[in-house]
Amino acid sequence: MAFAPATPRRLAAVVLALLPLVTAPACSSDGDSSLTAPSRPTSPTLPSGVANISGHWSGTSDWEQNNVHSISNVTVAITQSDRTVTGTIRYASPAYQTWGGTINGTVAGTSPDTQFVGTIELRAPPATGTGTCIGSAIFSGRSVSDSLRWDTSQLTTLSNADGPPAAACRGLLRNFVLIMGRG
Repeated sequence: MAFAPATPRRLAAVVLALLPLVTAPACSSDGDSSLTAPSRPTSPTLPSGVANISGHWSGTSDWEQNNVHSISNVTVAITQSDRTVTGTIRYASPAYQTWGGTINGTVAGTSPDTQFVGTIELRAPPATGTGTCIGSAIFSGRSVSDSLRWDTSQLTTLSNADGPPAAACRGLLRNFVLIMGRG
C-alpha cells in the first residue's frame, strides 16, 4: 500500500470532520471570576445514565471508493428508548439526494460520552436508474449529547433481488464515516 500525500481537499475534509469533536474555551480566566467559558447545551441524561441522542442531526458522510473520496451532507432523525436507538438517514448533497437508510442500534456507557453500536442499512439508486442498491454495515463510535461520530471500515451496496445488475451499484465503500452535530 503506497502512501499518498494529503491533497488540499482531503486535508479540508479531515479538518471539517474533526471540527464538531473539538471544543475550545471561548475565553480564559486569569484570576478574574467574571470571565468564564460559555456552557454547552446538553440533553438530559436518561435513567440508564446514557446520553440522550434522540432528535435531529446534520453533518457529513465520507467514504472512499476506488481511491476517490465522496463527501455529502446528511441529516439524521433519531428516536431513543433508553439504550435502544432507531432512526433514518437522508443525504442532502445534490449527487446523493435520493440516498437514504435506516439506523438500528444501542448506546452504552455513561453520559456525556456514550458509545454507539448498530447497523445502518443504506439504500441508493443504481447507475442504470432502475431498482435499488442496498447495503448494510455495523457502525460504532461516540455518541455524546451534541455530537456524533460513527464509522465502519466498509459497506458494500448490492442490487436488490428484482433490481439492476450488481455492476450498476456502488459496490464497496471503504472508511465510511458519519460526523454530525445536533440541529
